[in-house]
Amino acid sequence: MWMVIGEQGGTPPGAAARAAQFAHMAEVTRQSPGFVRGWWGSDEDEPDLSHTLVVLDTLEHARALRRMVEENVAGVRLRIMEIGVEAEGVA
Repeated sequence: MWMVIGEQGGTPPGAAARAAQFAHMAEVTRQSPGFVRGWWGSDEDEPDLSHTLVVLDTLEHARALRRMVEENVAGVRLRIMEIGVEAEGVA
């Protein structure tokens, strides 16, 4: 599996506005081919930054998502990472 890691400035200052922005981003991304799971949130240290972590099933799908975002979103920094090891906490 592969992860697209994103960072973008301009996160709305209010909690409701942030939630709306993240919900929109999640809905658009959820429709991407190969989508497995994703997370969207604001940075604790720099609240005007937002971060995105999106897991996709193939490198091809990760690259396609990156291209789509870069073509449609200004000021975003994206990286692609191969997921080598996965760990879960004990419940």
